[in-house]
Amino acid sequence: MKRLAALLLTAAVLCGVAACDNPQKAVDQLRQEIAAYKANPTDDAQAKIEADLAALDTQIEQLAAKGKTTEAAGYRATAENLRADYRAARMVRAMKDAQSAIQGFGEAFKEAGQSIGDAFRNPEKKDSQ
Repeated sequence: MKRLAALLLTAAVLCGVAACDNPQKAVDQLRQEIAAYKANPTDDAQAKIEADLAALDTQIEQLAAKGKTTEAAGYRATAENLRADYRAARMVRAMKDAQSAIQGFGEAFKEAGQSIGDAFRNPEKKDSQ
C-alpha cells in the first residue's frame, strides 16, 4: 500500500511538472484531481487542488501578458468551472462530515439515555453495589 502511495505521489509530481507550461495539461490534471477528490476527499488532495488552481491562474495571467487574451479568457472560464466543481465537492465533503458528527452525537445521546433509563429501572441493583 505504501508503495502504491509513493508511485501515485511520484506520478502526481511528474504530472505537475509537465503541466507547468501548458494550461491545458493543468486543466486536464485538475479535472482528474477533482474527480479523485470526489471519490476520496482528503486534506492532502484539497491542498494539491488549491495549489494547482493557483498555478493555473498564473499560467492564464502569463497567456494574457503575452497578448493571447482570447485564449486566456477561455482558460479563465474553464478555471471558474473547475472551481465551481471543486466547491461542490468540498460542500459534499462538509455535509458528509457534518452527518457523521451528528450520527456520532446521536449515538452518544442514545447510549447516555439508555444508561439513565437502566439506572431508573433497576435502582436496587445500583444501591446494592
